[in-house]
Order: sequence, then C-alpha cells, then structure tokens
Amino acid sequence: MAKKIYPGNYVTHLSSYQTQGVAAIPGRVYYQQVGYALVDSTGGTSFDVKIGSPDLRGDDKPRADIASLIVPAGAKVYSLALRVPDMRKDLGAGSASSGLVGTNTNRLKVADALGNDDAMSTSALATNSADVAVASTTVAPVATTKSVVTPVVLAGAETLKVFVTTSNGTSAGATLTSTTAGGTPIIVEVCYYMDAPAPDSEEVHLPVKTEAGGGF
Repeated sequence: MAKKIYPGNYVTHLSSYQTQGVAAIPGRVYYQQVGYALVDSTGGTSFDVKIGSPDLRGDDKPRADIASLIVPAGAKVYSLALRVPDMRKDLGAGSASSGLVGTNTNRLKVADALGNDDAMSTSALATNSADVAVASTTVAPVATTKSVVTPVVLAGAETLKVFVTTSNGTSAGATLTSTTAGGTPIIVEVCYYMDAPAPDSEEVHLPVKTEAGGGF
C-alpha cells in the first residue's frame, strides 16, 4: 500500500495501482479507485474490473495489472460511478460511438452482485442500471454516478464487476460484445475513506535524547 499523501502534494489523480490515499481531513484517508472492465469481440454478461498497470505496453509489462477492484471492509463509501466511453479516434469526426453491441432493453451497471441495483449500503454497492441501457443494439457513450451524503460502512470486502442485465436490472442479460479493435473499456470508479491510523513517533516532536558526557 502506498504511503498517504497530504493536500499540498495532491496534484494529479491518486494512484489506484498503489491504493494511494490522501489525508485531506485529519483523521481520514480518502481513496479514489479507478479501473476498467474490457468488453471484447467475444463478450459476456459479466466482466471483472481490473486496475491497469502503470506499464502501458502490452509486450513490456514488469508490473502486471491488478485482476480485481476490491473495496476493503470498513471502507466508508460515498460514490460509485460507471462510464461508457466514446471510442472514436477522432472525437471531432462522425457520431459518438462506444462500439458496444447488445440486446435492446438490456442494461449495464457496476455492482458487487448481480442482484443489487441502484444500491449503496453496508453490504450492497451498485449504480442504477436504468441509466445505461442498450438501444438500437448499442450503448451510447454515457456516464452514471451513485452517491450518498452519509457514507456507508462496508461490513465486508466487496469485489466490483460490470454486469449486463435485463430490463429489471437484477437478472442476467444477453451477451454484450464490442466491435472496437482491442475492445471497449467500461470505466469504473469508487470513492471512499478509511479512518487514519493513530500518529506514530515520527509525527510527534519528541525531545532529542542526549547521553551523559555527550556535551562539552
């Protein structure tokens, strides 16, 4: 786990790969974990959310991707988000397209379980599947966020996945695929904080110990 940083050093997004936190408020360490679920030409109805390695080349990756996005027990979760990106190489040309191909009225969500939808509780995390629906056999680029004012404290660790559902939001839908070369990454974010550990001796101005005879 990365050493926590302080607001003065917070100049870019936090490292999800290192589970880096920022001590933005005394007594709390905040985390922003971002990953993606890759939908390829084979497709599926559920997809693991991985955290990408800082080593971007596929043929030269000393640090492997982290296979799952796991929110730890005790996390105070206040936001969960999903984005279907626009996969055009030139965003100024043509119409927005995700490259996804699915069954009309099916939906997409990020959740800890297929049966959870539009939920944020001590044992359930899920965006609202109704916000990301298949229409005209595709999913238009879109984003959705589930957030609460009062964070929920997770009773146990939760592993997030992207699920394809039917129109009821809690049953498995049909196979979702992508026509984009290399696939379409469904971007996922979860934000939470943890209680900061008690200060250690390095954070206290303790008097320097001197030994007898050490002076002049």
